[in-house]
Parts: sequence; C-alpha cells; structure tokens
Amino acid sequence: MFEIHDVYDVRIIIAKVTGLVRVVDTIDLRKVILIKIDMNHFKLPFSVDYGDWIDCINSGQAVKVTDPFIKLTSVPPKLPKKATERLIMIQRVAGIISKNPSCIHQRASLNAQIDDISETLGLNKKTIQLWVSAWLQAGRNPVVIVRKFIERATGNIKNKSSSGNKRGAKSAGQTIDSNVPAYEVAATIEKAYRSYVLSGKMNWKDAYHEMLLTLYKVPQEAISEQNSGIYIDPSVSTKYRTPTWPQFRYRCRILKKASKEIEIEIEIPQGSRGRATDNVPGPGFYEIDATHFQIQLVSRLTKRLLVGRPTVYLIVETYDSLITGYAVSLESPSWAVAALALHNCFSDKSQVFKRLGLPFTQEDWPSEHLPTLLRADRAELVSNMGQKFPTSGIRVEVTPSMTPIAKGTVESKNSAIKHHKSSRYDLPGLFSKKRERRSKDGKRDAALDIFEFEKALVEIIMDINGEPVNPKRIPPDALHEGAKIASRAGFHKWALTHRAGFTRNMGRNFVYEYLLTNGTASIGPLGIKFQGEVFTCDRLRELGILSASRTQPVKIQVSYNPLLASELYFFDTIESIWLPAYNIDPEIYNIRASFAEARDLRAFQNQLASQAEFNNYSKRRVTVKNFRKSVRDSVRESKETLRAKSATDIRKNRAEERANERIEGLNGSIPPTTERETPITQASDNNINVAQGNDALSLWSEVDATNRIK
Repeated sequence: MFEIHDVYDVRIIIAKVTGLVRVVDTIDLRKVILIKIDMNHFKLPFSVDYGDWIDCINSGQAVKVTDPFIKLTSVPPKLPKKATERLIMIQRVAGIISKNPSCIHQRASLNAQIDDISETLGLNKKTIQLWVSAWLQAGRNPVVIVRKFIERATGNIKNKSSSGNKRGAKSAGQTIDSNVPAYEVAATIEKAYRSYVLSGKMNWKDAYHEMLLTLYKVPQEAISEQNSGIYIDPSVSTKYRTPTWPQFRYRCRILKKASKEIEIEIEIPQGSRGRATDNVPGPGFYEIDATHFQIQLVSRLTKRLLVGRPTVYLIVETYDSLITGYAVSLESPSWAVAALALHNCFSDKSQVFKRLGLPFTQEDWPSEHLPTLLRADRAELVSNMGQKFPTSGIRVEVTPSMTPIAKGTVESKNSAIKHHKSSRYDLPGLFSKKRERRSKDGKRDAALDIFEFEKALVEIIMDINGEPVNPKRIPPDALHEGAKIASRAGFHKWALTHRAGFTRNMGRNFVYEYLLTNGTASIGPLGIKFQGEVFTCDRLRELGILSASRTQPVKIQVSYNPLLASELYFFDTIESIWLPAYNIDPEIYNIRASFAEARDLRAFQNQLASQAEFNNYSKRRVTVKNFRKSVRDSVRESKETLRAKSATDIRKNRAEERANERIEGLNGSIPPTTERETPITQASDNNINVAQGNDALSLWSEVDATNRIK
C-alpha cells in the first residue's frame, strides 16, 4: 500500500496539514508518522491514525507523487571547507537520532533528544531542529543541508552579482531591456566591435543588429511587424540575454576612447525634532501631508466603473489647527498634486464653494495667505520639482524620516477626516485600513464619484474648522469677541489681525513661478521645444521670437503642470504676464496625457520605429546578397557580349525597347477585361444620313431676309 519515505500529496486537512508530506515511520499498525515537506519553514513530524491514513489513500485524498528530492545525490562532490564541516556535523546528528528511532514518534521525545544533541555538540537548539527537519523531509539524506553548495558546484545556480547592473532611473527611451549585467556581454560586444566596426563595413547601429542576429542567434520571432518583436516584447531579450543598445554603445565608446565616471555625493537634508505647537506666535506656520482616503470611488461617466481610492492633501495651521487648504485627486502623491493644495490654501475659497454648489462664503473659511513656514515630510518638497518653492520666501521645514509626530497637527486632521462621525457624514464605499477577514472592501457599496467626494470632503472640513479650540488657548484680549472666537475659523480670523506679522498675500505670478514646475526650453521656428514636445501660440509670432530663432536657438524659462502635457506657460517680458502655449500635437490633448505619459508614448513610438528598422535590416541583408549576385551576373554577361556604340544604333535600339514596353492596359497595370458579349454593329451605307445643302441655306435665309434664295 505504502512504504517508508514515500511522498504523498494530501488534498484534505490531516492534523492541520495539507500539501506534500513524507512517510517517516509506522508504529505497530496504529500510527503513521508523517512530516510536511516545506523547506522554507521549520516542521517537525506528526502522527495520524493508521486506519485514517489508509482511508485517505484508498479514497484518493492522498495521492503518491514523485519525490521532490529524487535528484539529490547522497555522495556530494567536492565542497568548500565550511560546507564539509557542516555536512560532518549533520551526519553526526543523523547518526544519533538513527540509533534511537523511537524519539521521532513523539514530539516531546524528539525535542528532548535535540536538547541533548545541542549540549553535546555545542550548537544552538534552533540549528539542530532545522537540520533534523530538513533531514527527515529529504528522506533521511543529510546532503540536503549543503544542497546549495552542490548546485553551485554543478552550475545549476548562477551567483547573483551586485555589480554590473545599471543603477539609477530607467531611461524612458530604453529599447531592449533583458537586465543582463555589463560584464556578461562585454566580451561579445568587443568581438562585434572588432569584427563589424573596425573593419569599416558597418556603423554602430548596423553592427548592433548584426550582433543580435549572428552572435546571439536571435530567431525569427524577434522580427515582427506586430507588438511582439525584440524591441517590444521583453521576454525575447530576456530569453536570449541580449545586451541593450545603450550597453553596446557605451562599450563601443569605451573601446574607442576611455571615459571617466564622476560620482557626486548629495547631502541629504536633516530635519529637526520637536513638537509642532512649540513656540508658535501666530498664524502663518503650516503643515502639509498626503494620505490615501479609504473609500472606493466610481467613475463620473457611469456608476458601474470603479476608479479606486483618492489621494487627499491637507494643509493645516499649527497655531489654531485650522485646515487651510486641500486637494483631491486620483493621481498618486506628487508635487503637482501638492501644488494644487498649496494654491487652494493661498487662494480665496469662494470659487471652491461656487464650483461645488455649497452654501458657504469666504468669511466661513478665512484662509488665503502665504505662510512663513511650511512643514512637510521627506516627499514632494525635497523632490526636483519642489526645490524652487523655498525661494518664494516661505521657509520649508522637512521633518525626519519615519517621524509623523514631528507634524502631528496635520496627522491628527488626516485621522479626523478619515474617522469622522458616521452619524454626520455616512459615506458609501468606506472601508477599514486594516481589513479583517471577510470585512468590507468598499467596492460593493461604492456610489460617490470624485466630484461628489470632494463636496463631502469640504463639508467635513468646514465642520472640523467650526469645532472649538482648546479653551486655554483663547487669549484674554479676545474674550470680548464672544463664542465665535472659540471656533477654529473664528480664532484664525481674529489672530490674522491681533497676532499678525507672519503671513502675506499671494502675488499675481506666484503660481507660475513657484507652484508650477519650472524648466528651460528652447524656441525654434516651429515653437517652444520642451521635453520632446513642441508648443506654440500667436503671441510668439507677434513678438518675432519664432523668426529670430531661425538663425540661433533662443532659450526661455517655462512653467508647466507635469500632469498635463498639452500646455505650458512662458513669460511675456513686454506685457509682464505669463501666457499659455499649446502642444501642436492634438493627440496629446485628446488623451489628456501627462508629460511622463507623453514621454512613454514617444518612447514606444521609437521602439516601433526601431523594430521596423531592425526588421528592414534583417530583410535587406538577405536581399542585398541576391541583388549583388544578379549584378555580378549581369556584369559578367555584359563583358562577354559585343555591342554597337554608335548613336544611330542606340536610337534604333531605344525605339525597339520603347515599343516592347507598350503593353495593353496601362503597361499591364489594369487587369484584362472579358470579351464583349454584344458585338459591335457596323453601319451600312444606306443608314448614313448625308446632310442636305438646303439645311445650310435655311440658316442664311433666316439671317438675310432681303436676299432670300428661291
């Protein structure tokens, strides 16, 4: 029925175990000792009733399978010194347990035996338990402990090297990416360089293509007119471990001229520790943070489509805990979304109420000032896009990593919004951040779109801003204002006048200069060239910049929204205003692409072009051989033939050739038609009507009435 060391696939739960198990021993037809095969976890043998085990086998609930350790040798090859010592130790442990086989029948006996072995050999108990478990799982083969050294010795596993792989951000225009380290392809690239480039026959791109076809023997499946070529499908390049074009180009440059790499160490800014409310003299000290709101939203087009969780940015005043600004987006947290929250914080809120249709005014949310300090975590404000914001005069304070208490004010407001009282605002689609088993995920109850959620969020914010502040924080000189001074909004409005000096108003160009992302673009005859896109407007023609750029490119500072690649802004020095310029490609506007998406789109277009170039080269290398052979044959036949060279003979031969070229149906381009079914009738002489002379005279008789011919 079964034998010791047989491996079975148990498809029901036996002693809280399922999956692959190995038969270790039997006890007088009463018990069967099994052990679960799981090398990633520590397992000890367990026992099941003999009759139950037989029933499982007979009913097909335990199926015998191939031993997963069948290829594991019992006589290992030459091992490293430490591996050999480890193998000797496990053999000693296996010998001790084999002398007392009854110890594996009960877990307590086995643990006691392991304790004795640990004291005898001076090894850790956990180590002995791990060895015994692996030894029993492998069918009492001690070599399993040094299996990884055997696989390395036989070449089944390649050591992963931490060097050689390209580090840093991936290039957007990467064509082939097989993640092959440089040292693996260096010799092949050098061989291709010396064979194809130094000979002077090929340029670098053709040599790269020839290397893929000849040295790497890339098959026909890599040449595709669809979306499965080597430049598009990464599985092809991964299978044949081909180098990328940048790797080939870089190695060719190394072979041509030595280059040096300069490593620049960037000092990471460090934040200071402390409480957020310490020594705050008045309004003008803000904190900003982003969070994912635990709610499932639906599309604005139809309620049937889920769009996932929104990203919410909050900006909170430290002095009075007033929420001064917000932003809601389906985009991931980034500087572009943070800029929306900052603009909302620094602007009049009446436009927000009007857009959302809420019955509030600016007096209900008195926040439209620039702060003195903005405290944030190590995210958007230390990114490349947000590094110019501190030059606006607002001091940016970056908190230490993994220290949310350093900006506890905004963290508490995030928690207050997420866990607001459901009796006030019961939002459908909410779910817990730490979901328990069978708890709701919000997808079935989702009913709000992004606009409706923003409206509910503003309602919650206005409710929180109307809550009272800590009574001890109300100054004595504000008590005469009444109860309105006790609310966050009223206290903030009072402090702007009586604790002033830490805020200022936003200028007309503040958004373009500090909130939008800045960059340097060049102006050409077609327009503003920026990040691979071209933008234009009528004002550029009026200023004459496009005409001036024909002789020399003009550099210009631009501001743009990274989430919208259809427009950017440039500064008109004559009118002293920022004007928009629009992308000349209407497809970018139609798909509402961001600059990153537009860059990926251009990269994929280049991949298709590179694939087409590669396909064309693969065809050309075959057709050129046939063409050259036919040319050589023609030259050989021409040399063997005598020809007349006089002008008269040439004209005569030319006339004959022209006559031979004249073929029916536009030189054979038009397919021949079938023969006419109705024959053409020939007109007889009797049917021909001859014009009479009187007809001609009758015309003159009408014109000349006095000289009528009788």
